[in-house]
Amino acid sequence: GNRRMAFRLEAIESIAARLAITDLNTDFCHHLDHGNIESLIALFTDDAHYSHGSRVTVGIEQIRGLFDRRAAAGVRTARHLYSGLRIELTEKNQATGHSVCMTFAADQAPPIMSASPYLVADFIDQYQCGADGHWRISSRHIERIFMAPSNQGPVGQVDNSS
Repeated sequence: GNRRMAFRLEAIESIAARLAITDLNTDFCHHLDHGNIESLIALFTDDAHYSHGSRVTVGIEQIRGLFDRRAAAGVRTARHLYSGLRIELTEKNQATGHSVCMTFAADQAPPIMSASPYLVADFIDQYQCGADGHWRISSRHIERIFMAPSNQGPVGQVDNSS
């Protein structure tokens, strides 16, 4: 059946946008896992919102600070595997995305002799295509669905319990 969308791109534009957004998500996981902070930061719009639990980071400099602090905290090995990316092109230069990300993580160098998922989370995204033709993340909210017992929540979260 024909799916009605709020906005309709030409087929080739639609395919190009979907592939670019898929690459954006793949690059996010790759750069996050390999500590490529500048490449990771470049995937966000200047005014991006990036939230995970009670941790809300707004703007490129706050996001850079978050990833810099994570890198400075010591040895961290992680692999983020995303799947089920659903993209809706909402306007010519805007789209939304929903995917599932499974994370394996440990504060040690590989090889690591255990392989239980640390986190399974929903990624709820908004994307924007800039004047330069590059798609970027304008908003990413990470919603935790399954957590390992050792998972204390997101790095840099606000603790409201005290």
